[in-house]
Amino acid sequence: METTVIIGNGVAGTTAAATLRRNGYEGTIKLIGEEAALPYQRPPLSKAWLLDSDRPKPTPLRPFSFYEDNRIELMRARKVAKIDTNERRIFYSDGKTTKFDNLVLATGAAPRRLDLKGADLKGIHYLRDLGDSARLRQALRRPECRDVVIVGAGVIGLEVASAAIDSGKAVTIIEVGGRAMARVASPAATNFITEKLSDAGVRFMFNKRLEEFGAANQHVSSINLENGIEIKADLVLVSIGATPNITLAQDAGLVCDNGICVDQDMRTSDPKIYAIGDCARGDNAFVSGKPRIETIHNASSQAQIAAAAICNKTRPAPVPPRFWSDLKGMKVQAIGIAAGYDLVRRVPTQPPTSLEVHLKYRDRLVAAEVINLPHRQGELVKEITPVSFSDTK
Repeated sequence: METTVIIGNGVAGTTAAATLRRNGYEGTIKLIGEEAALPYQRPPLSKAWLLDSDRPKPTPLRPFSFYEDNRIELMRARKVAKIDTNERRIFYSDGKTTKFDNLVLATGAAPRRLDLKGADLKGIHYLRDLGDSARLRQALRRPECRDVVIVGAGVIGLEVASAAIDSGKAVTIIEVGGRAMARVASPAATNFITEKLSDAGVRFMFNKRLEEFGAANQHVSSINLENGIEIKADLVLVSIGATPNITLAQDAGLVCDNGICVDQDMRTSDPKIYAIGDCARGDNAFVSGKPRIETIHNASSQAQIAAAAICNKTRPAPVPPRFWSDLKGMKVQAIGIAAGYDLVRRVPTQPPTSLEVHLKYRDRLVAAEVINLPHRQGELVKEITPVSFSDTK
């Protein structure tokens, strides 16, 4: 009987385990995670979880009974230290080992860290897991926390800024680039979002670089910019992107390049080892190049592809990438990849609190962005087609 080991029990790993059973896989499935908690939903950690007046509990991805009923061995609070590709064995940090026939790497990504003077001060936060969110929530609730500074105007930074504004804090966002969410959205969408958040009280400072952090009693007290501007800060969230967790893969000799390199079936350079989710980088049918996509939808889609390959089933039909976010009364949704377009069309919508943007290349719809139009995402997804060979010329 085969054994499939999955390292990482976030949405990618958990979906892979569930899909294997749904596909009729009869072998042993071991799902390994470093955290002690039951695998949980991560999106609320930067949104509603921070605002809950009671001590919040994480929302499980699946009830515990699901793992028992589907014969998935859930191994929590276990850290994998090494992969031996010759012996087909993984080694845990406590020295114990597990044999595998198939291995799925769903190791995710870690927040990119700042290397500046004062970056290790108390009061400077990063956000990735349950523990990070609990510490951030506790800090936001302290009466002495009045001025919150977010470093980075990506999706996570804007979500935390929205929660902080709702908590009555003064919020400043510092971004080295010229606009918010530049990696994932068009200027039309980000300008709309920036305007609404500014109206709600968020102060944006674009094209600014940090020089160092100021301190008082070993706690952050300010952020100093390169142009001499000093910004008061009782709490700082650094949200400047994520670095894929590829150390295990690299040490095992797998090909990596800003992620673990995979083919269309999510296979790595070792045909019995797969990589999915935030740590994986490979072809996507809806954009040229080899992107690494950090979304819940992508993690789930790649998990289903890997499970199909392990079970020798037909690869699922490609679906356009998508993401969503809740930002201060705005339900933001995007379909496709906001890259490689040559035309931006804003569709007239009512009321003025909503937005619909179409991104096109040679009359082909590349991506669409909608705000406060929840039913449009399902309609627009049908209009986005895979990249053709001529599109890459």
